[in-house]
Amino acid sequence: MLVQLLELAVDRMHQLMAFINTSFTASFIPLWAALEAEGLDDGAKDTLREFGRHMVTHRHEQLEELVGNDPYLVGDKPTLADAIFVGVARWADFHEVVERGRYPRIEALQHRLETDPAFEFALAIEGGDQALGGGAMKGMVPLEELMHAAGPMV
Repeated sequence: MLVQLLELAVDRMHQLMAFINTSFTASFIPLWAALEAEGLDDGAKDTLREFGRHMVTHRHEQLEELVGNDPYLVGDKPTLADAIFVGVARWADFHEVVERGRYPRIEALQHRLETDPAFEFALAIEGGDQALGGGAMKGMVPLEELMHAAGPMV
């Protein structure tokens, strides 16, 4: 019985990770394109922004239904799905595209995750600031060093 419950939780986590990594993340593509595209006229950028707002709103509506009533996406503790979610969810604030209050479950989840010391630590690292943690992180490894150590990618 316990194994079956664990398997269900893992399946749910994978389903949510897939939704966040594909549909939820992709809904922001038009907004990033409007922001970063060179050579587009204002009308094209406005069209991308309008389409992006529509897509992000639609995906927020879907995710609001998926979140459920647990404190985190899959139960009482954060999982990898929550980490992926909180990394992408903040794009809505950056692009000023949805009001958090319209999606109370998403808002509550995002608040719980953003006030977690692990998230604050990750933001400090991302921003190049002094990050105070428990000492488990021994330092950063440059991407180039990892790629060299991994060898040629096929």
